[in-house]
Amino acid sequence: MFSAVFMATFAEGADASAKEAFDADVKASAGAITTVNLAAPVLEPPMPGGDYFCELGFKNQAEYDQAKAQPSWNDLYTLFENTAVVAGFEFAAYGDGTLTLQEKSVSKCHRVLIFSLLEDANPDMVAKMEANMNGMTEHVPGLRNCKFAKIVESAGSDSWAYAFECDFDEPGSFLGKYMTTPYHFCYIDKFFEPACNEWIVNTNLCTPYLAQETPFLANYAD
Repeated sequence: MFSAVFMATFAEGADASAKEAFDADVKASAGAITTVNLAAPVLEPPMPGGDYFCELGFKNQAEYDQAKAQPSWNDLYTLFENTAVVAGFEFAAYGDGTLTLQEKSVSKCHRVLIFSLLEDANPDMVAKMEANMNGMTEHVPGLRNCKFAKIVESAGSDSWAYAFECDFDEPGSFLGKYMTTPYHFCYIDKFFEPACNEWIVNTNLCTPYLAQETPFLANYAD
């Protein structure tokens, strides 16, 4: 599956009714584009990446390109460009990558991390980071499914390079078991921390998480 992700930060002047209308309009527009979609306000506490999340799933990049040519895509994109409600948004599209799918019906929390690399990132460290990210489900309690892929198209505050998306058993696992497991601390954080000599990831990153009814990544299953 090929994914397109929007992450929006609400404008300071947007009131509750404007946000509710935005949520309804995004869900309607996303549904007009593809039946594989997930759109909702992010959970508390807010993480870097804004207040609202929308992900669209397509069979492949060709289907994504076809969808972008339709009026319904423009309708959705225009909602995120409405400065009366949205102060700014990040966009990323990505497809082929490594998928680990452990379950297809239970997980109640979805999270997407997008990030870029330092201009002088060591290629050996990049390869090491890729390998460690792909092995997360083997070591992190509560992390059921994940996909790690290179971003092929993006917009926003950075030239986004990678996407790492996850299905967790419950929302508390992201900020709890996931963040505190030794594997995350010893094998993942070092690529994101300027104090470490293996630092290769730009400190500007986005990582919202939200509730879901069924695992979004299960849509990759045959």
